[in-house]
Amino acid sequence: MAVAGPYRAIMPYSQEIYDRGTIELPEKATQTFKKGAPLVYNGGYLEEAGSAPATISYIAARDGQNGGSDGTYNVIAWRLTAGDQWEISAEDAVTVADNGTNYGLVKDATTGFWFLDEADTADQFLILRASGVTSQASGDTKQRVIGEFQTANIAGA
Repeated sequence: MAVAGPYRAIMPYSQEIYDRGTIELPEKATQTFKKGAPLVYNGGYLEEAGSAPATISYIAARDGQNGGSDGTYNVIAWRLTAGDQWEISAEDAVTVADNGTNYGLVKDATTGFWFLDEADTADQFLILRASGVTSQASGDTKQRVIGEFQTANIAGA
């Protein structure tokens, strides 16, 4: 199978996410996350989630600003809401048979982008459409898929 390309940012797929817009909130110091990173609260500031996050509050709508102290910059983010659909890269070769399958969220150490990995057991993301999202062939790795974050993994849901 061909490798379809590099990882890319987690992006909204549901029009409702764009309609609600973004929110600007204080950023924790020294944040260098990429657009599309899952974000969590820490002491009243947003920061990038750690490995296999149990809960997520937001998805970054732009890169982290790397401020010298808490609140130096604000992060612009999309609020996670149960049922919203998102587009994300999958590490594994996925096909239509993967529709309805839970995958875990993992950060790529090289690019800094987050992706889905079947081997990660945190299962924060439910794939709704694993084929035909882009021009990639079914079964390609790093394919873009459509799905939603599990309600149990959305902070405050």
